[in-house]
Parts: sequence; structure tokens; C-alpha cells
Amino acid sequence: MTFLHKLLGSALISRRGEVPTEQALENKTTIGLYFTASTCRPCQIFTPVLATVYRNMQLNAYRDLAMKDEMEVVLISMDKSPLAFQDTLLQTPFWALPFRRREEAKELWKRYDVKKIPTLIFVNEHGEELERNGRTLVEAHYTDLRKIWSEIQRRHEEAEAMP
Repeated sequence: MTFLHKLLGSALISRRGEVPTEQALENKTTIGLYFTASTCRPCQIFTPVLATVYRNMQLNAYRDLAMKDEMEVVLISMDKSPLAFQDTLLQTPFWALPFRRREEAKELWKRYDVKKIPTLIFVNEHGEELERNGRTLVEAHYTDLRKIWSEIQRRHEEAEAMP
């Protein structure tokens, strides 16, 4: 069992259905944990921005970047009803922690000391925090995937250099 399996559970869900966590995150070294809710106005503004960045990453507009192969976003919904969760899920291209695992979502909220939503925290494959202010990074550079990726890569290098 990988650390990400322990962190996120056995399966993730998307608009296309549910798959094992290991399959959804295979070979991913950077995971963006996106804490959000459908009723949150700032989330309603940021989610489409993040979705656009994600889609551009998936389209691999920057073929020389490893972003598409190494990074994934996982939605951690703070919605209070399955219907609200479904609305959020349908608006995004990301994997998500299934609604039935709300207790795990709350544990992630505590583990990463989330104070408000929307919050985007980039972690490595071991669950170690790389960038706490992912939302700020994406908002500042949403038109420049190179800048976002270089900042995340710099954090990876810093984390690996620490004893």
C-alpha cells in the first residue's frame, strides 16, 4: 500500500467513475489537494481557473514539461450533501475523494491545517507539503504553466535536500 493510498483511501472518483487510488495517481510525484465547496463564492471563482490550468496541463501545451505525467489534482470537497458534491464534481476535470469518505476529508483538513476554502496545497508522493499557497501560485501564474511547474519543482528540490 502506497502512502497516497493511506492518505487518500482505496479509490478516487471523477466524472468518468471510480478507480483505485494507485491507478489514478500512478507515477505522480506532485498532488494538488484542492479543498473546496460548491456553496463557497471564492471557490466558485477559483475552481474554473484551476480547471483551465489543469486542462492546459493535460493537453500538454508545453510538451517539454513533465507536468502532465507527474502532477495530479485531487478535489477534497467540503460540501454537506451528495447533490452539492456531485455539482462540484461535474464542474471539474479532477479526481476527487468520494463524498462517502467525508471523515477522511475532515482528517485531511486537520492534517494540512486548512483554515479556509478554497485552499490548494501541493504535496509530494509521501504526503509532505511542498507548497501551501497553491491557490496564490495558480492565480498569479495561471497563464504560465512553466512558472507554476518551476516553482513546484523548486519546492521538490528543497524538500529532498532537507535532512
